[in-house]
Amino acid sequence: MKQVLSLKKFVRIAMLTALAAVLTMFPQIPTGTGGYVHFGDSIIYLAAVFMGPWAGAAVGAIGHSIADLMSGYAIFAFPTFVIKGCIGYTVGKIVSGKLQPKRMIMAALAALGIVTFGYFLAEWPMYGIAAAVVVFISSPVQWLMSIVASAFFIPIVQKISHQIGLK
Repeated sequence: MKQVLSLKKFVRIAMLTALAAVLTMFPQIPTGTGGYVHFGDSIIYLAAVFMGPWAGAAVGAIGHSIADLMSGYAIFAFPTFVIKGCIGYTVGKIVSGKLQPKRMIMAALAALGIVTFGYFLAEWPMYGIAAAVVVFISSPVQWLMSIVASAFFIPIVQKISHQIGLK
């Protein structure tokens, strides 16, 4: 059965995409490795958990690519589109509609693998393998910040999900 995207869902996805872009750009906390950490990934997780894999993919891919373009990291816009889109889709497939601790842990670990190996593969041809190896330090730091933020926000959104039309 073909599912139609409602106007309400479209608007929610657009708003979360904008929020993901903003929280990726502000604040940007430098890692000392040429990259930065931010809270934007937590919005991908939020969208994926409550709205499903395609919403998570759209929020991640579009929101974070816009942030790269606007923050002076245009070289990363395409890899980010693919990597963050994969994170959103994967987290949504694992967790969507089933907020169980086991599924949340599986989704978090999948996201860690995708972001770390994704940026490693993206940076390797750009900067060489020695520089690309740094993502094995910076990506887990970024991931951990977003997981902690998500662990704070997801239970709050779950409690009010009926009031804001997510269930």
